[in-house]
Amino acid sequence: MIALGFHRKGREGMYTYQDAVDETETLCNDIQNDPAKRRAVREAFYRRFGDTDNDGLSYGDSELAFLDWEIRAGVLDPVTGSAWWRNVNLHFIYLAELAGCLACHGLPGDEAPYPTRCWLTFITDPTPRHWYRAHNASILSGFALHEVDARAENAVGQLFLNITLYRLMFAQALVEEATLFAELGALLADPRGFSVKLLVSLADFYPPHYPLTEADRSVIEGHGLGIEELGVRLMDGWIRLELPRLYREAAAWNQVPELLNYLHGHDSVYPPDGDHHIQVAVAQAAALLKGILAGQDLGVAQDGASGLQA
Repeated sequence: MIALGFHRKGREGMYTYQDAVDETETLCNDIQNDPAKRRAVREAFYRRFGDTDNDGLSYGDSELAFLDWEIRAGVLDPVTGSAWWRNVNLHFIYLAELAGCLACHGLPGDEAPYPTRCWLTFITDPTPRHWYRAHNASILSGFALHEVDARAENAVGQLFLNITLYRLMFAQALVEEATLFAELGALLADPRGFSVKLLVSLADFYPPHYPLTEADRSVIEGHGLGIEELGVRLMDGWIRLELPRLYREAAAWNQVPELLNYLHGHDSVYPPDGDHHIQVAVAQAAALLKGILAGQDLGVAQDGASGLQA
């Protein structure tokens, strides 16, 4: 976190949660039109709170690598970039930096959004599971908040958003519950393994320009002839087979029920159109009524209905 003084006080001389909110908003306003400043803020956060795991890699490596891609591709450019990428990234920074500000002042996160509370947990106890929950809950919060901006992306851009989304959820599943992809076993869960490297291999599967074009479709889907491209296609195919369960589990892990709106059968459909929202609501209401009429407890019926997608 870049220093802003950390000396503002509430009315009674004590630094308050609202002071932290105000200070974090000031920070975000300062960096919103400067991608390099955004990166500097996140690098400073991990230098202070990131710790390292047993293989010596910082928890911030993958986030900073992706942020480097965003800068190279130009999606964060305030003039020629993408409203969706800029807004989701800034919202992500706000949620994480708010946690950093609270931690610096020894304040609890009782009033904070769920992703910020996850970041506080990570700061207190930096583990892979805690990092994924903080990171992905923050990303998903931005997905839900900026659906309208996502509709301004072209068809290939929206495809890319969905691929990025389910790969992130897949990576989290390896840490949260390896049995979700039991057939792939420990090979996929090994952070030194081929699959995890593919998830963060930006140069080969993430085009370095914006906006995306039809020529980029084969790149992001891994349709080349190399062994890495074959690996990407196999991995993505496996993820899509388990996509309904993956999104249900991830919605619970990250407390973002909107994730269920991004599922249609075995396809990820972000941003959902208005009709899909209605279809999901109708299907859930019908399932709830069916459960109640069958004599289920209301809570059981609600749990069953919440897992449905139209």
